Amino acid sequence: MKKGQNRNKAETYLRKIRDNDRALKSKRDELDALRYKASGAGAIRYDKDHVQTSPQDYLSLAMDDIIRIEKQIEEKEAILEELKGKAYTVVRQIPQTDHRIIIEWYYLNGLSMIATADKMSIAERTAYYLRDDALDSFGKVMGK
Repeated sequence: MKKGQNRNKAETYLRKIRDNDRALKSKRDELDALRYKASGAGAIRYDKDHVQTSPQDYLSLAMDDIIRIEKQIEEKEAILEELKGKAYTVVRQIPQTDHRIIIEWYYLNGLSMIATADKMSIAERTAYYLRDDALDSFGKVMGK
């Protein structure tokens, strides 16, 4: 497999992890907001422009939503755990330490490139070049 293909394959896989991680965080925020709303803080509007809903009906609907979102979170956590597990298996096989570090911090831990560069004590631009090399290494190990 060519170098560019390795990089694309690796980036596609690792982006899937970052995207799933962001989606999971979003679902958790949605669940927290729903729990807050269901706890009574602004759960029912009593002004004349809105239809009155009984607290019992609203709470029942909110609980259904909470349960649905909790199941979605569990499913997303399982998918993310599997993706990360496979990625860590590949990362451990990469010989270059700096490549392993940048993949782990940027893709698996979700740090920004600026934060990753700061933690590595390198310039941000250098981190981007290093990331490209790390993706090649990741893709090469993945393709074995």
